Amino acid sequence: MLEPLLTGAFATALRSIPVLAKYLAVLLVLANVRSIPLAWHFRVFRPVFAIRIRYRLLRWSIMFKPKKVQDVAEDRWLDSITPIGANPFTMVVPYRSWASIDDSDFNGHLSNSSYAKTLDAARFKCALEMFPLTFRAGSWMPLAETHYHFIREIPMLSKYEVRVSIGGWDQKWIYVVSKFVTKPKGKQPKKVTAKSESPQPEPTTENLFHPSLRTPASNDVSSAPTPLPHSTTSAETSTDLKTVAANLASKEEPDGAVLHTVCVSLVCFKMGRITVPPTLALAINGFSVPPSSDGEVAAYSRTNPPPHWAKAKAVWSKPQGGSTKALAALLKGGWRDVSESERWWDQALSGSLDEKRKENMAGLEALRKGMDAARISTL
Repeated sequence: MLEPLLTGAFATALRSIPVLAKYLAVLLVLANVRSIPLAWHFRVFRPVFAIRIRYRLLRWSIMFKPKKVQDVAEDRWLDSITPIGANPFTMVVPYRSWASIDDSDFNGHLSNSSYAKTLDAARFKCALEMFPLTFRAGSWMPLAETHYHFIREIPMLSKYEVRVSIGGWDQKWIYVVSKFVTKPKGKQPKKVTAKSESPQPEPTTENLFHPSLRTPASNDVSSAPTPLPHSTTSAETSTDLKTVAANLASKEEPDGAVLHTVCVSLVCFKMGRITVPPTLALAINGFSVPPSSDGEVAAYSRTNPPPHWAKAKAVWSKPQGGSTKALAALLKGGWRDVSESERWWDQALSGSLDEKRKENMAGLEALRKGMDAARISTL
């Protein structure tokens, strides 16, 4: 009597297997949707799609207007997306994400391997917001190296934020500092703005050292590492790295956010194979030394641009006689034909800003030398 019942139940179970398999397959895809093919590309290039759509809408809205009106409208739009008058050490670009299942490890935390994937998107978003005119001229940004200092884990399914800012620069390299943070629970954090036309709270890189996404070929790195004494031991190197990393992580976030990881990346701008000086890339996009405290202007902005901005716009602004082609020529080596006394881009980032740069670079270069020492000690 039981045999028909068992046979029927078994047959029903067999028929339900395809249905269960379909549900499991759907759940598996949903759990790993951020890791499917082209998902990384979408996350990284999403800001490019957004800015191109905005530009295309602008062009459509003025397509039947006179050429001069079109040029003025485009010029105003470019001004609106450019950080005119910003301090490179106080501008912070946030990138928000969350620790999804496919980005986490078996311990229930954001996997160490996922930091680089997220950092690619955060760094590119920052580059587009800080250097829109440089990219418009056809420049690209190669990535030389990235150093990570892991402080505490980010729990799975937690929301987090990557705060990207500039730590310093030399004759070629720009040091980009990125901090992975989470908002403290039970508190209403202050909003961290990416751009502001008024003084901002103490930034990510202002006092760090107070106590394209493309990897270039090996022969593309022009500056060789500083020679290190052969007596440098692994223990000494480890101590130096920990000291620098501690300085990076020692400053509290302005809104009390919890710091999880600090990353330092080395990038530069290229026009073909020609390196663009960091000061030129910064100044052409509006970055400037802040006005003096006893001056008439409290802070530079689009309505009160820095003194060098008129010279910058004379290069690329169509209403003022410039063009994108002229900007590309300047970035591609035309700056060499300008005498040092007339290089307005260096003057725009001089004074107190250059002093802060030198102070920050002392710690950033120590980090790089420490990593070079660690590499050499393992050979």
